[in-house]
Amino acid sequence: MEKTIPRVRSWTQTVVLAWLLTGVPFSCSMNNHPLSKNRSATPPEILNTSWRAYVDRFIQKDGRVIDHARESISTSEGQAYAMLRAVWIQDREVFDKCHLWARNNLNSGCRSDHLWAWKWGKDASGKWQVLDKAFASDADQDAALALILASKTWKEEKYLAQARAMLADLWKLGTLGIRGRRYLLSGDSLCQNQKCKLNPSYYAPYAYRIFSRFDRSHNWMELVDTSYFLLETASSQTGTHLPPDWIYLNTSSGELSLAGEKESVFSYDAFRVYWRIALDKELFQDTRAGNYLSRSLTWVANQWEKNGKLPAVVSRSGKPLAEYESLEMVAGLMPALQTLKANVAAAMNQKLQSTFQQGNWADKNSYYLQNWAWFGTALYQKYVTPFELL
Repeated sequence: MEKTIPRVRSWTQTVVLAWLLTGVPFSCSMNNHPLSKNRSATPPEILNTSWRAYVDRFIQKDGRVIDHARESISTSEGQAYAMLRAVWIQDREVFDKCHLWARNNLNSGCRSDHLWAWKWGKDASGKWQVLDKAFASDADQDAALALILASKTWKEEKYLAQARAMLADLWKLGTLGIRGRRYLLSGDSLCQNQKCKLNPSYYAPYAYRIFSRFDRSHNWMELVDTSYFLLETASSQTGTHLPPDWIYLNTSSGELSLAGEKESVFSYDAFRVYWRIALDKELFQDTRAGNYLSRSLTWVANQWEKNGKLPAVVSRSGKPLAEYESLEMVAGLMPALQTLKANVAAAMNQKLQSTFQQGNWADKNSYYLQNWAWFGTALYQKYVTPFELL
């Protein structure tokens, strides 16, 4: 339920304003149609080859996506990633199988809406079933976006109807209005008392622009503005200006604050922020995207130029918390750095692609790496053709 609380300037807004005044002047664009540019019209071969390898290794014949590294579970995220990649590469057969499996196993019989339970696998008794029926909003919005793209790619209205049904429930159950802003909740189990745990990497402004065109019964453009407000606020609170994996929202005051040390790191989740903002910049040319990237990526660029690598986990103060690297992180960052630090982006791309063998990047059993290496490569090589059909 939307809270109607008089708007006042909070300390959070003051911090963000002060930070913005030290950088590039704030401006915004409300464009919600992808802009035509000179981009690749056909998928680069590496995307085709890796997709075929991914289908063979991770997707069952019935459309279930398997995370081999996590006790062979399936997740709403995995099904949505597969759908998004399938429509991106125009593989309708796999798209339909993954979508149908998700609807039959993550929704039917376990939820009364059109959203998906996030986790499915083998329980303690050995039965394969839903293990956690809570939804994860990033997966549902990725699935809805994939369905919209599918409706245009294959000229099939049923996909659009299914997307609208998901979006209606996502708006109702997965967003919350506070002090004149609408926030994307992470799911239906992460709000307690007056505090909601939000994941900045779930915010996808390019998707909300597209949703606003196909679901006019809800003001999705509100979430575009909140995306940039939340990211600027979150980044202003870390010593590196990198976004944290998680942040807390006070539903009474509207204050955004960092979580504990462990949840405030830049790591497994937060790197996705940069891919999402880079895609918004590529498709819609919102000046806020370029401004955010230029302000918040200085630490990353400096670290790479100094060491030629990045730690997989970075504390809010900039302390490396892991000795190993994350190629997923590299893949998500390289398109974001492409116009800011072309040499760093090229070096990242070279490191990632040097691991590619027989259709896989590095660890062939890493579901997460195979997905994010693919998404990062597609955006780095400017292959976004399905979005241009909208």
